[in-house]
Amino acid sequence: MKFKKPTFWDYKTPNIIAYLLLPFAYLFQFIGFLNDRKKIKLQRIKTVCIGNIYLGGTGKTPISIKINQILNNLGFKTAFIKKKYYNQIDEQKLLSSNGKLFCKNNRIDALKEAIEKNIEVAILDD
Repeated sequence: MKFKKPTFWDYKTPNIIAYLLLPFAYLFQFIGFLNDRKKIKLQRIKTVCIGNIYLGGTGKTPISIKINQILNNLGFKTAFIKKKYYNQIDEQKLLSSNGKLFCKNNRIDALKEAIEKNIEVAILDD
């Protein structure tokens, strides 16, 4: 798919539309500032996220398992973090048979539980 660059990207000086949209830009910037302040900082645990834009069959889970094995051999206490989907029970069983699995409806809750269990590295298998 070929995309064309919008012509206004090449303007040297802002036009009237840019000035009309400026209040909205400030509003979005302020909303972003508020959202950044609400973010939960989970700095006590390292994370490795395995994922891509494709769904199913690209080898994300086997890579997650291999990374888990490598990190365990290096002496790290690891766990898998997965969002609970009821149509992925087989994948959850596969991960739990290869290491600790924290599976919650919200990944942040699963990370918090992993922190409570003194996990050093969380592997997020998306």
